[in-house]
Amino acid sequence: MNNTTAAITDRELTTKEAASLLGLSPSTLRKWRCTGERPELPWCKRFRKVFYLESEVILFREKNTTSNCDETYV
Repeated sequence: MNNTTAAITDRELTTKEAASLLGLSPSTLRKWRCTGERPELPWCKRFRKVFYLESEVILFREKNTTSNCDETYV
C-alpha cells in the first residue's frame, strides 16, 4: 500500500474513540492537547471538531507500551 492509499483509508477518530483505543479517559487527551504534554500524539482540528488519525494513535500506543516479559521470577 502506498502513502496515498494509506492516507485515504486512515480513519479519523474522535477524542472519545482515541481515548478508548489508548485505555485513557477523554479528559486526559484534552489535557494533553491544552498543555502540549504529549506532542508525539498529533491531533487535528477542523472547524470545531478535534480528531486523531487511527494510525497515529496506534503508533503512539506501540511506542509507549512496555513489556515485562523479560523479567524472571525466582
